[in-house]
Amino acid sequence: MSKKTLVGKRVAITGGAYGVGKETALAFLAAGADIALGDSDTGRARAVAEQFGRMHGGTIVGLALDTTDSARFAEFLARAERKLGGLDVVVNAADAAPTGSFLSESEAESDLQIDVNLRAVVTGSRLAGRRFVEQGHGHIVNIGSAVGVTAALGAAVYSATKHAVVGLGAALHRGLAPQGVLVSTIAPGYAPAPEMVADAIVDCVEHRRAGLVVVPPDGWFRTTVPDPVQLRQTMRRMFGMA
Repeated sequence: MSKKTLVGKRVAITGGAYGVGKETALAFLAAGADIALGDSDTGRARAVAEQFGRMHGGTIVGLALDTTDSARFAEFLARAERKLGGLDVVVNAADAAPTGSFLSESEAESDLQIDVNLRAVVTGSRLAGRRFVEQGHGHIVNIGSAVGVTAALGAAVYSATKHAVVGLGAALHRGLAPQGVLVSTIAPGYAPAPEMVADAIVDCVEHRRAGLVVVPPDGWFRTTVPDPVQLRQTMRRMFGMA
């Protein structure tokens, strides 16, 4: 992303110190946006912000964030708003990976996935949605997964959280659009590069694309609020399950 297409956009990103969140911060910064990235690893978040700031200039800050605590989540967004002078985009990119088979996974491991992958997305979407409805505009981007449309063997709880995120996004897309708020749900396919997912996120904001966006390993395409049966058939073909 070399063109400064998002100058003036103010973006808050959760899970911004690692993986997709980190690459998303870099992609937005390269597009000219101002960034507040939050992570439970505060030192790492600040280090990433300093590194990216030196590389690209612009405004980027690293802030403390606990996505599993609604009060701390609200504090993160309030601080991001103060640092950037407002907010236009919130990206819920924090993610807890599956840890093993359903029968062997501990209750604590399941709870972590539910807390980070689902409850935090609900919290972040609600907090951002209230802000954006009040100001009359804004864009929420949530990270789902292709397994939130189909499923993944050995990742039952993870799949369940991502199914919920896809459903949440579909409902919010319809419910908030009339109030000026866009909601996009990014659904990465099997192991796409984080940079590819980040580019899809930035593209959604650049072109005001809402709805479900699938990111297969070799590229990406968009399907906006598709028919569920048609979408499942498409996903099965994409992953060789037809």
